[in-house]
Amino acid sequence: MSAPAAIPAGKHTAQDFVAAIKPAHLVYFLCNVGDGDSQLLLLPEDALGRRRILVVDAATKGKLPALVDALEAAGLVAAEAPGPDNRPDGSIALVVATHPHSDHIGGIAELLQVHAGRVAELWDPGYYHTTQDYHQLMAVVESSPHLQYAQPSAGYRRWFGNALVTVLSPAVGLRNRFDTYGTEINDASISLRVEFPAARAVKRDAGRRLLSKTNTMALVLGADAQTLSWSYVLTDFPELHASSSDAAKAIKAQTGTDLLAAKVLKVSHHASKHGVNLELVERMSPALTLVSSRAGGSYGFPHTVAQELIREALEPVASRAGTHKADHELGVFYTCDQEAGQPPRDLGSIAVVMGGGQATVWRFGDAVGAKIDFATAERWTG
Repeated sequence: MSAPAAIPAGKHTAQDFVAAIKPAHLVYFLCNVGDGDSQLLLLPEDALGRRRILVVDAATKGKLPALVDALEAAGLVAAEAPGPDNRPDGSIALVVATHPHSDHIGGIAELLQVHAGRVAELWDPGYYHTTQDYHQLMAVVESSPHLQYAQPSAGYRRWFGNALVTVLSPAVGLRNRFDTYGTEINDASISLRVEFPAARAVKRDAGRRLLSKTNTMALVLGADAQTLSWSYVLTDFPELHASSSDAAKAIKAQTGTDLLAAKVLKVSHHASKHGVNLELVERMSPALTLVSSRAGGSYGFPHTVAQELIREALEPVASRAGTHKADHELGVFYTCDQEAGQPPRDLGSIAVVMGGGQATVWRFGDAVGAKIDFATAERWTG
């Protein structure tokens, strides 16, 4: 294991986090829960001025429900307003339980109960497990008559306003092997790509030329997918290489496209040595690479192998003498980051405010068991 180096002091500035969020922004939260995942996406406002929430995993109790409450208190989401027969209002449009490890689903049953009036839909991969957390979650699902439930696989696409959610994994071939033990549990993970603003149709002018795209951005949320699962993803979502040929220009393919390209990558499996590979990170080519982990934890996350291949993908130096830039200079951040000082200061949960082709990083200084307080937010200015 290689613990992240302390970030030099003076790289963060206290600013008004809530005021920085504009109607067209998407905000991604990666909560500090140690070796686990708790993630929340605050979607851009829709045509009626409403925001909805997507939750991807909740490792622990307390933290994510409190974050939803904080968003309501800040006026970023409306108060909970169930409909007739206690039908949820859909302000939490989707909760994804990526796979049934407790460090990903330990807090989801609580979230579904505390915010039952909000949650419209739950996804999980359909991988049956024996833990108490999994059985408790399924019991809540079964007792919630208005909660939609699905087990999606690779290629499924779902629109939430102008945000397009694509399921990258598990591949159908892996799902058909589940039967609990046909696939390793981490490779059963639902990994996602979220793109916004995304058009539902390609627009052409009178001359049938493709019109310019808006500043589309994407996030890839890797859950705990490992080598086997990503090998399917690399096949299912091909890279269409750029070409300068006349034929390519004629069909507007001279710039190529990659269905895995992303502005933000949440590294899978807490940067374990099996979580990502070099080709995968090179293809995604993220501007921001985020890791949820606990420094000095019993599992050895983040692992030196994963850290070095991420650094090499972002800044190739293997073919020449020299060392990589520091992680923060490469846009690599960890929930266990500390700011240098005496004593070092925990930087905690990460938020990325995205829109207009730009992404800003914010930190909240919260400990693993503490709530996120917007009043303590600091913007990364390094």
